[in-house]
Amino acid sequence: MPDLKYAPESDSEILASPRVNNQKRQRFVSYLLYGLVLILSFSHLINTVGDVSNKYTFFRQSVQTRAGFDWEKVVPRPELEWYSCFPNRQCARLEVPLDYNDPSGEKAAIAMIRIKANVSPNSRKYRGPILFNPGGPGGPGVAFVNSLGESFQKLIGEEFDIVGFDPRGVGLTTPPVAIFSDQYERAYWNSGAPPLINSTSDSLLDAYTRSQLLGELSIKRTMHAAEHVSTATVARDMLSITQAHGRDKLMYWGFSYGTVLGATYAALFPDNIERLVIDGVVDFDDYYSGGWSKNLYDTDKILQLLYDECVTAGMSCPLYANSSSLVQRRVENILMSIKASPLPVVDGSGAGYGVVDYTMVKNDLFRALYKPFAELNKYAHVLAAIERGEGRPALAYRQRFESPPSCNSLPTLPTASQDAGVAIRCGDAPGGKHDLPHIAHRFYQLSQISQFADVWVQATGVDCAGWNIEVKNRYEGPFNSTTNFPLLIIGNTADPVTPLIGAQKAAQGFSGSALLTVDTPGHCSLAGTSPSAMGHIRRYFRDGILPPPGTVCEIEDRLFGTPKLGPDGTAKEDKSVVDSARLLSRHFQAMREGYLL
Repeated sequence: MPDLKYAPESDSEILASPRVNNQKRQRFVSYLLYGLVLILSFSHLINTVGDVSNKYTFFRQSVQTRAGFDWEKVVPRPELEWYSCFPNRQCARLEVPLDYNDPSGEKAAIAMIRIKANVSPNSRKYRGPILFNPGGPGGPGVAFVNSLGESFQKLIGEEFDIVGFDPRGVGLTTPPVAIFSDQYERAYWNSGAPPLINSTSDSLLDAYTRSQLLGELSIKRTMHAAEHVSTATVARDMLSITQAHGRDKLMYWGFSYGTVLGATYAALFPDNIERLVIDGVVDFDDYYSGGWSKNLYDTDKILQLLYDECVTAGMSCPLYANSSSLVQRRVENILMSIKASPLPVVDGSGAGYGVVDYTMVKNDLFRALYKPFAELNKYAHVLAAIERGEGRPALAYRQRFESPPSCNSLPTLPTASQDAGVAIRCGDAPGGKHDLPHIAHRFYQLSQISQFADVWVQATGVDCAGWNIEVKNRYEGPFNSTTNFPLLIIGNTADPVTPLIGAQKAAQGFSGSALLTVDTPGHCSLAGTSPSAMGHIRRYFRDGILPPPGTVCEIEDRLFGTPKLGPDGTAKEDKSVVDSARLLSRHFQAMREGYLL
């Protein structure tokens, strides 16, 4: 038994901790400080995962990026004309019909970026373009490929072009969906976001009322653009991009919401597929019905993993206790304490300040489940600090992912778009039931499945209540096509928002497709490092080889301690594949920060 400085032996010892006992006498003072600091705090303006949804804020900056490239100089054309933009990258804007039912009418311009293959398109070795979608909805493919494109190319093969594009309404694609005029108006809106829907008696009503206001603003400010952002329209754009490359069959790798896009393409264009990977699979019927009710089946498995590995790790886990149930009770008490007594925080210099409250902590804990090997172990230290009454680590953790708007900041490539994300998911599912009784009932149902029902319903169940813009060219199924080439469908054993059952259902629907299971917690296959899984993906893209039925791939990572490598550190795969898999696993989730799916 290790020498323990704090290792509770029983439930009663945890419940008797000073932090819990002092809550009542601290509460009054804490609430006064909470209100004062909240009024003064600008660094805390974007404090909602509404966070899972509010964080995916994009402020359109069509001027120069840090690399000095001006996108406005890229003239939209119906054929691809590539411009040198960032180092070793080329950019283009493809002109397509705003509405494919009116091809001679208004136009949209799809922003694109590529990392070229190392062989000429005229070479017999050239394998063509692979399109990527990082998820969202509202995730920008341009920024995604700009950041991770080389790693994907090394993983799959340098004979491929790696191509990212911003979907309709997103990023640098025009026309944009922009409900708010700039980052400051968006920050002002976010500052009024209510706490989690079960935190107070009126938080759900507050969120519901705000959704009505957001819907009215959208009609007045961005209705025309928002009518043309359906997933089906973007699927048609992917065919246009493929054809603009002189090809008829798509190669594609889509993550999370990108699986909805990929499956919609496969259903609409089953004869136009060369390779298609969907990774972290959403339940397509649930998405298109606006239910968002089948996402949390595996979420709490990840917390259970934390509890179990914390016991095994001993004092290297800051939440260590003698049993998994005691670690769990310890975490639950920390959440109870911060709900009762939020912590006002000012750092040593006074430059950073804010209120660490239940909404922030619950949202950030949920955020860490997406990438447990990179973040959940770190957040264990944050929770342990809160237990000691220290809020500074929690605030510092939040500030890693967001910061207040600054007049002096250099413009960068757009990140995920909240405005477009709402337009896409609400427009794709106009028949969803979003009145207050249904939202409350959905929260109750999901709370029987996961302790994160409050975070999830806050992020997915309220915004569409006030949305009244109907998208054109919708598609909502079925998803049971026989495609000209089989799909590769990937699911994790413990994904926080796209449970394995979604991948299993998709594999049953698309005849001849292959299911690849990755035995990892976290969101999408790259949440854990699995050279074996990456080897299967590489062989699928290069040679069309599907993994055998029932294939389950192990990972190297551990929450605490040394990663478990193969006998020679290569896990029987080519070293470049292994190195690329490890690099992508480290950086993939960071690029997706703030995405809902």
